[in-house]
Amino acid sequence: MTTDPTNQQANQQADQQADQPTYHAAYQPTPSPRRLVRRTDDKMLGGVCAGLADYLGLDRTLVRVLAVLATVLGAGSVIVAYLVAWVIVPKDIDAYPAGPGAGAAATARLSRPAAAL
Repeated sequence: MTTDPTNQQANQQADQQADQPTYHAAYQPTPSPRRLVRRTDDKMLGGVCAGLADYLGLDRTLVRVLAVLATVLGAGSVIVAYLVAWVIVPKDIDAYPAGPGAGAAATARLSRPAAAL
């Protein structure tokens, strides 16, 4: 006895649709907003290239190499843009606090060296 291949495809499509969550027509899940932030954990100077790479979904080294090439070929205009971004773009620890009590006081506690015991 042979099975009908079109019937198998229809069953597979029905199984795939059953696995996906169903939403009310008025409700559409919204993705979390992406924010451009300066990375503090993987930075060379100010973390601008690492943050831009994360925002664009690119490799950090590629963005850094492109920034250096643009600086050399563009007569240094990228340096001004980098410095402006360094001042304007928030750090990732300032944009996404660690918890409910995180803020300026928590950041100050984290930046202080631990006392020697």
